Amino acid sequence: MATRWRVAVVGGGITGLAAALRLRDRAPEGTEITVYEQSGALGGKLRTGELAGGPVEFGAESFLMRDPAGGESAAVTLVRRLGLADRIVHPTVGQAALAVDGGLRPIPGGTLVGVPGDLAKVTAVARPTPEADHDGGRPLLGPDEDVAVGALVRARFGDEVVDRLVDPMLGGVYAGRADDLSLATTMPALARAARTEHTLLGAVRAAQAATPRAPGEPVFGTL
Repeated sequence: MATRWRVAVVGGGITGLAAALRLRDRAPEGTEITVYEQSGALGGKLRTGELAGGPVEFGAESFLMRDPAGGESAAVTLVRRLGLADRIVHPTVGQAALAVDGGLRPIPGGTLVGVPGDLAKVTAVARPTPEADHDGGRPLLGPDEDVAVGALVRARFGDEVVDRLVDPMLGGVYAGRADDLSLATTMPALARAARTEHTLLGAVRAAQAATPRAPGEPVFGTL
């Protein structure tokens, strides 16, 4: 007689809950899954609270609708699996801004998660070094090569572009620093372009052309 599986998931945040769901989908029938959470409330960092008398999200307030390669994001796939797709709404987004030198400056257009596709558009926020992005006669990356996003952009556009543009935007999505994040993992379209293009500017433009976004298509969603 087979012994029924009993599985404990420690932590009822989004990771623990997603793990429990995956186990429910894939474990043998009859598996007992118990989620343990010490705080008394599920959700972990994803929770709604109150600020100044109104509701506010204390964690991530929305998710990306598309993944970096242009397909449906993992968050949207999870929402569909839970049967909540009809509850997806798209937050109204005003003019996003960066805090620079004690003031707010609009995020420049034409960037790919902060990496410029037009250097002239970012000069109000950062001073790029266009002379460093020279054509060396070969692709930026080898066929199977990967590099940290920060290392590549610093070498081609300078430190300010990373510190003032790429780090805030990439970090806002992946909760990490550009110097520690893999280009192939976080920006696969740019990594693919970097394996054929000889300059970073050319790679950004090629990546943008390869994954166009329809006019009016929402970037973010929430429940």
